Amino acid sequence: MKKLSLLGILFLIIPTVYSYLYINEVNYDPEGNDNNQEYIELYTDLDLTNYIVKDLVSEDILEKIKTSNSNYSLIVEEGFNYTNIEANIYSVGTTIGNNLNNEEDLIIILNNQTILDTLHYFSEWGANNNEKSLCKIKNIWSECDPTPGYDNSDKITLNIPELEITEFLPDPQGNDSGAMPNGEFIEIYNPTENDYDLTGYKIKDKANREIIISSTSTYEQVIKEKSYLVIYLNGQYEGFLNNEGLEEFELLTQDEIQIDKVVYSSSKEGDSWSKINNIWYLTKPTPNEKNPEDSEQDKESKISIEEVYLGEDRTAKFGDNIRIKLNIYKGDESKESISVYIQKDNKKISKTTSFNIHEKYSNNIITVPVQIIPNCNLNSPEGDYIIYVEGLDTNTERDIELKGITENLCEKEKIECTEENVVTTLDNSLSENVINSQLTTNPIIYESKSKKTERTGIYFFSFILVLLLIHLIAEKWKK
Repeated sequence: MKKLSLLGILFLIIPTVYSYLYINEVNYDPEGNDNNQEYIELYTDLDLTNYIVKDLVSEDILEKIKTSNSNYSLIVEEGFNYTNIEANIYSVGTTIGNNLNNEEDLIIILNNQTILDTLHYFSEWGANNNEKSLCKIKNIWSECDPTPGYDNSDKITLNIPELEITEFLPDPQGNDSGAMPNGEFIEIYNPTENDYDLTGYKIKDKANREIIISSTSTYEQVIKEKSYLVIYLNGQYEGFLNNEGLEEFELLTQDEIQIDKVVYSSSKEGDSWSKINNIWYLTKPTPNEKNPEDSEQDKESKISIEEVYLGEDRTAKFGDNIRIKLNIYKGDESKESISVYIQKDNKKISKTTSFNIHEKYSNNIITVPVQIIPNCNLNSPEGDYIIYVEGLDTNTERDIELKGITENLCEKEKIECTEENVVTTLDNSLSENVINSQLTTNPIIYESKSKKTERTGIYFFSFILVLLLIHLIAEKWKK
């Protein structure tokens, strides 16, 4: 017989996640002849038609032969007497798998390739040819009286809260071990009309690591009727919920009686597993809220241009710095960058404004500036252009009309001449936006008459000084 290592191989192909189904009782070795007597009892509200039961040797497809208003389902062999059993009955033909082995066996319940629950039992546990079954009582498998379709005998008096795990976030964006309300979380729902104090209850994973429900893991320890309670893992362990590979965790009472269990094998950053109509989907995280009815909603990112601010004159010109108001919803998208620019016929006439949006499933209202090139050389005609916004695997656009050029944005030289002075002016306020512009400055070639007269007087005065000096020198030599 093949050993348990096969279970690990099977786990490698698990693509998704289910819960609200677990194996509750197994009658693998009835007293006397086993034929038509063996059964597997499941606790679930799922319709198991075409699901698969598998042991270490073979597998069978479930065929529903009786419907009942019960959360118990029995997998039975052909000829099994279920007349007085109030449960959903599924037949697999003459034997369950290759018969349930009396020494040990591995039972696997699947939907397609999705493993819903497993049990690896051994004859040492009991129920070996002695009119007993193996029953799950207080989360422990032990020998019990057969109760097909009914509560296991010791479980009736336990008063276990009817709670369910409805959502969990194994791979949040950012730090998985962040302090609450960040990081990983598990959401519990109370469908009853009673309140329950969950102080001391536990979340336990397959490695037996525990999160104790207390003020350090949740803001409230009492779960109200028809309400949700979020348990934050609060960085107690490094990655309590695995992001890759098989993971399972249980909600347990203080006495470690199992209330609910989840098995999953994958995750996606920023998405939580949410139970919708008893099936698990990757969705936008909604802690403390009802999960969305439509599992596909809010997956696609959307961008719209809400408004273009053009200033008081309500017109756009070459050289203007306009503002554009965007409404952006980021859905299930790993890309972050968004670009905004203006162009026509694949020719950009503006600078590109780029920015990032990091958070998935987020609504964002953002106003961004876009600098239109001044068009100093008149290479672009006036008329209609298009504002483009693209990113997050989507895009949008809007027409915009450009008229004229904003004054004083192109480099220029002004020379103002008067009889009194010369003024040279250079406006270079947006030189970084000016393309193919050349600045040339010529020497000053004009002087006023007053300037000429002033210079002539200086020359004449200098000439008189020179003559005076010559005269004084000549007089000295005569003496």
